Parts: sequence; structure tokens; C-alpha cells
Amino acid sequence: MTKHAFFRAVISFLFNLITLYSGLHQKISSTNALQIVPPSSNDDWRDLASLLVETFDEPTIIPPSPSSSSTAANPLKNKLQITKWNMFEKSLTEQFAYNQYVRTARKMKGKKYAILIAKEYNPGSEENEFRAFYEVVGMAEIGLNLEPSTVVSEESDVGDATNNNIISAITTASFSALVPRATVGVLCVKSSRRKMGIGQKLLQKCEEIIVESWGEDEIVVEVEPKNRAALEFFSKQWLSLRWESGFCAEGRRNRCGGEECHCSETQDV
Repeated sequence: MTKHAFFRAVISFLFNLITLYSGLHQKISSTNALQIVPPSSNDDWRDLASLLVETFDEPTIIPPSPSSSSTAANPLKNKLQITKWNMFEKSLTEQFAYNQYVRTARKMKGKKYAILIAKEYNPGSEENEFRAFYEVVGMAEIGLNLEPSTVVSEESDVGDATNNNIISAITTASFSALVPRATVGVLCVKSSRRKMGIGQKLLQKCEEIIVESWGEDEIVVEVEPKNRAALEFFSKQWLSLRWESGFCAEGRRNRCGGEECHCSETQDV
């Protein structure tokens, strides 16, 4: 074999190897583009804490008020608030959320409690030299909470001492008792990834664990009435709405027969 033919064979082999790798890489990327799994590394827990802080704790920008005499006050106040947040409040809040969730997960290990994260495949960019990684873009927290439930009691066969007759009577009384119910405590999706079905996949995984692994037939969620985005989201997931103590409680028809199943601290998903 001549030197020229050898180099042609090497180049052809490398080209075929690159083509094979690209096809395999593309296949892996498409099939594992989104994973719903428990956090498995310290980076997962850190990303989860960042997502929670970004969703629920970031300061809200106050728009200028035309009716206010000090229209320049709002932009200055916003700038100071954002500066203070970025300098130290954000990192402190993320560390607090990280400690809280890691501690809770350890404490609840082996019980009916779970934290799930949605990890999306990212092929990388010039900033990280195109190193592929999985980015946490959503999370859900589920567990058993004590919820009030109406219990009916019956009493029968009451004796009448006057005429020695046994009077058959049924006395019905109802009272409220606390019973454990499977609850979706938190459900949120990164702002740049909303309206892409991630929240739906998280909720489906929550239902799978609650029904198939825990053996529960009811899912509880509580949503504030003003959170219209969350109400719309749960309405689309086969949930019927009802109002209860200032919250909108929702029922999953196919699991609860049109009865209650409730939801909580949910952000636009």
C-alpha cells in the first residue's frame, strides 16, 4: 500500500467514525432530551435550589407610576433592590433552600416522600467549549400531608327501659378527622422552558409514583385563586375545580372519580 493510499484509508476511517458518533450522539440527544429523575448529585441539588429561588424568591420590578410625584424613585429603588439581591441575598437564599431540601430528603428517606427534577439535555455552546450536559429545568415535591376529612359514625339498637322494648334506631354523626393524603407540594418550571410540556411530564411522573408505588388513589393540590396560570394548567390535566377555604382544590377524574385531589405552591408551567 502506498503512502497516499494509506492516508486516504485513514481519512475515510475517521470520517466514518465521526459520522457514526454524530448519529449516535443525535439519537441519544433525541431520546434522552428530558429526564424526570430524583436528584442524584450535589450539582442537581444546587441547580434545584437555584430554580426554586429564581421561581419564588427573585425580587419583582416595580414599574414607574404616572400618578406618583416621585417617578424617579421607582427606578432607583429597583436598581438598589436588584444590586442587593445579586450581591449577597440571592446566594444566601439559594444556600438556605439547598440546606432545607437536602436535610428534608435525608430525614424522609424510606417514607412516602419524593423530590423529582426535570433534566434537559444541553449540547453546550462556545462558552463551555461545546461540552454537553443536563440542565435542571423543572422540579416537583410530593409527600403525605394530613388533611381534614369528614367521618360518619352510626349507633343502633337503643334500649327502652320503660316497656322493655328494644328500639332499633340509627344515629348518624359527622366529624372532621385528619387523614394522610398524597400531596403535590411544589411544582415549578424554569421561566425560559415553560409552555413546553415539562410541567405535564412532571405531574405524570408524580401520579405514577403516588398511584403505582405508594398505592394512593387521591392526589391533593392547593392553588391560590389569583394564580390563574396554575389553575389553567391543572384544568388541562383532567382536573375538576372546586373552591375550599380560599383555595382552589382540584380533582383528578380518572384517579378520584371526580372527587378531590388537591395542588399547592405551583408556578406557571
